[in-house]
Amino acid sequence: MINVDGTRWSTDMELFAALPGGRAVIEWFGFVPSFHDAELHRLEVAKGAASMALRAFRMTDAIDEKGFFVLDKHAVVTLHLSDVSGVHLTGNAASILSELGIRRVGVAPAGFSTCGGPTAGDIEVSFETSYGLEGSIYARELSFNIDPVR
Repeated sequence: MINVDGTRWSTDMELFAALPGGRAVIEWFGFVPSFHDAELHRLEVAKGAASMALRAFRMTDAIDEKGFFVLDKHAVVTLHLSDVSGVHLTGNAASILSELGIRRVGVAPAGFSTCGGPTAGDIEVSFETSYGLEGSIYARELSFNIDPVR
């Protein structure tokens, strides 16, 4: 993720682990995932809340007979954001993520002319894509749900 000043940031791993459902996601994948190559399966924003479902997997260092990396630990990870304070999205609905980042807002971002916008302490969920929809959603609370895909 890129800050407005051009510096990079990534997920706050302590925050991720402390959020409801965060430990279950870490236990499934074996680490805090970046959601690289995850498919944006669903995004809903309604009545002050948002949910974002990602079809994700773990890429191993094993190579299959065709020369591709072996993918395992497939799951749908749903992020539930409540008391949404800001949304900034661009692109079209089909999306493959290159990275997803989660952190607490330090300095409130500008550019929210139709609402109060995020404040310091809110949680920012930002995602960049290989193609498709990308942006940020800000909320007071975030939790995770993980549904393994067999």
